[in-house]
Amino acid sequence: MPRKILRDLLSIEDARRLFGGLDVLSHVRSMPIETATGRVLAEDIISAIAVPDFDKSLKDGYAVRSEDLLSAKEGPVALRLVGFSPVGQLPQYRVNEMEAAEIATGGPIPEGADAVVMVEDTELKGDNVLVKVTASADQNLIHAGMDVAKGERVLRKGTRIGAREVGVFASIGKRNVDVRSMKVGIISTGNELTVPGGPLDPGMIYDCNSYSLYASVTDSGADAVPYGIVRDDRAAVREAVDRAIAECDLVLTSGSTSAGPDDFMYNIIEEKGELLAHGLNFKPGKPVIIGIIDEIPIVALPGHPTASLTVFYEFLLPLVRRCLGASEPVKQRTTAVLGEDVISETRHELHAVRLEGDMVYSVNKSSASITTLAAADGFIEIPAGELMVREGTEVEVILFDGVCR
Repeated sequence: MPRKILRDLLSIEDARRLFGGLDVLSHVRSMPIETATGRVLAEDIISAIAVPDFDKSLKDGYAVRSEDLLSAKEGPVALRLVGFSPVGQLPQYRVNEMEAAEIATGGPIPEGADAVVMVEDTELKGDNVLVKVTASADQNLIHAGMDVAKGERVLRKGTRIGAREVGVFASIGKRNVDVRSMKVGIISTGNELTVPGGPLDPGMIYDCNSYSLYASVTDSGADAVPYGIVRDDRAAVREAVDRAIAECDLVLTSGSTSAGPDDFMYNIIEEKGELLAHGLNFKPGKPVIIGIIDEIPIVALPGHPTASLTVFYEFLLPLVRRCLGASEPVKQRTTAVLGEDVISETRHELHAVRLEGDMVYSVNKSSASITTLAAADGFIEIPAGELMVREGTEVEVILFDGVCR
């Protein structure tokens, strides 16, 4: 069979439009809140309770009536102790005129009291407490519903769930939550691949793409479905693709996308469905195949790890998040001064860089290197045809998720 030559390469702008026009099915599933981190909310979250649902103290001290302490500026005021308000138990008494109740941080405010004075501003004397300071109404306490009102929408549909959101779920008593779900199949192809943890025979390499793509899919809020390593055999690859298409909402493959004798993924996609594009005018990530089989999008990524992950970050991550209904993420950007000359080529390039103070340096080794992105804080975008960016040039750095600046 003649080799496929990648000539009609899609520009990065056209590729963004193509991915922006793809639709991937998603589904709603319920899951425990402790396993929902990274997922996308499928519903508005309405609180069925007020938080807190009682007035509570913010300090250890004494619950008092503020009007009884107006004279404390002239000298300590003696208040009769009528009880203690611990956490987790509503008081069964009332604080009346010239009375006080000892109270713990988080303890319910007894009826009649409207302020809390801190224990360090008091002195115990028999059955009385001497209060040495004045107090204002609502001092050192929080009213019922001040944090969350009953019936309040606390989180919006499309919110990506993190630790703070899980805390909100728990605080309003929500045990399970509905999230958007999407199955993303991952197929890694290549005769040279072996599973990490096993022996490495001469000429073999460990399969890293399956695992890095699995992590990327999971981090995006979808469900990664691994199909393992498939040898460079047309029938075996076709069978794996058929199975993934039947079981998943989106299929990603790595390897078998370029112009070598074992690069037949484009043939399989053409035979079974519609080939939308083969090749991007983009570095790293030229040999990318985009197609549709039985209404399921399939994207064949390069076998080189840096190229595979860069394509995922630039095109697939926005696709997955959009189809999960996630709020559009804002790319974090910063400016820095290039600390060295950066050589590029005729293709549009996302060039991996690391930040050191106000300077930025290339970490680009090759698209075959996995450590390129591991050492990077983000990338600079170099337009097609710009063959060199000079040392000392101020550049915009697009930061990876989780990199703070």
